Amino acid sequence: MNFKPRKAKFALVACLIALLAIGAVSIAIVWAASDSRKPDYQGFDLSRPWFDGKEWAWFLDMMDQPSIKPQETGSFQRFPRDSVPRRGVEPVIDAAAIKDGRLLRDLIPPNPTQATPTSLAQGRFLFETYCGVCHGNKGEAGTPVTKKGMPAPPIGAMLGFLSEAHLYNKIRYGGPIMPSYGIQTSQQDRWDMVNYMKSADFGKGGSQ
Repeated sequence: MNFKPRKAKFALVACLIALLAIGAVSIAIVWAASDSRKPDYQGFDLSRPWFDGKEWAWFLDMMDQPSIKPQETGSFQRFPRDSVPRRGVEPVIDAAAIKDGRLLRDLIPPNPTQATPTSLAQGRFLFETYCGVCHGNKGEAGTPVTKKGMPAPPIGAMLGFLSEAHLYNKIRYGGPIMPSYGIQTSQQDRWDMVNYMKSADFGKGGSQ
């Protein structure tokens, strides 16, 4: 039996299908990239892009979505209302900055809060959460963490000599060994801890 004609027909059909598939993909790509395609994508009108006046590519996903990319020219005029912080950013104080012969971190910022009972209660809770693990809830150190080799000074006797700004900045920036808690705590949290450490209530009634 001669199979050559059948094989030739099969090869011809396969080639036609491949050509049709390539053509369909090419048409889809050209259509997607053409200026005539201006759909709305999840609320973003691609015919009037708000970011830089440029059309988006034919695909959009979570990785490449409408936003101003680094080093990209754009506009903030059409950000959603109240989505941009308006209170400013807490300035960074250089660790080596000096003023009048003292470290600037020992001088600023001034404490803007009052040592109310609410502030002291919150400060105690936060101190025992973040600081007591190493320094001890009464500021005497000797915790299981320090016994495992992590040095932490007994700060209880030192608090009277340390300024409020120093304590605030120590919480925010950390130290050579102490980690920073600037991310975990807010400005109010840090001042509440300072108020508690500076109060007569510090270390009273709590466990080691």
